[in-house]
Amino acid sequence: MVVSEQADLSKQDDIETQLQSVRLGLTRLQRLLSSRRVHAGMAGAARVVLPQQAMNVLRALGDREALPVGDLARAARMDTGAVSRQIRVLEEEGLVERRSSPQHGSIVLVEATAEGKAMARRFERVRGAQLSRALVDWTPEERQQLGELMLRLVDDLQATPYLQADGD
Repeated sequence: MVVSEQADLSKQDDIETQLQSVRLGLTRLQRLLSSRRVHAGMAGAARVVLPQQAMNVLRALGDREALPVGDLARAARMDTGAVSRQIRVLEEEGLVERRSSPQHGSIVLVEATAEGKAMARRFERVRGAQLSRALVDWTPEERQQLGELMLRLVDDLQATPYLQADGD
């Protein structure tokens, strides 16, 4: 093996070692954000009695104008079928309304009712307050750096193509 190949392998080993804590942090964050227990705690504090997926759809609507179901699915980062099921749940609770698009009668628009918008705002206030309390002891510079690095990470992950794993 030539020296440059050894240096490349050593550099790759260094990157992999450094990424262990990044992967662990991302895994723990993903589990935290998708946890039913965490959702139940936030929902209880916000006086919300909705399943997690229904709340995700309601939060995606927020204070927006009416959206077609497909756009709502993209905003909620869910598939259209799952969003349609959650719309039924939210509609039964009086939190959203469906109507046909005036421009295209075949397109269904979904909009949060006043009660749905208020519920989404309460939930977001609880989430925001919890994050503020969690980061209260961080310096302003650390909070700013965290935000910048997280945005950079998301942008870079979205821009990086998937490749087959080595050795497959």
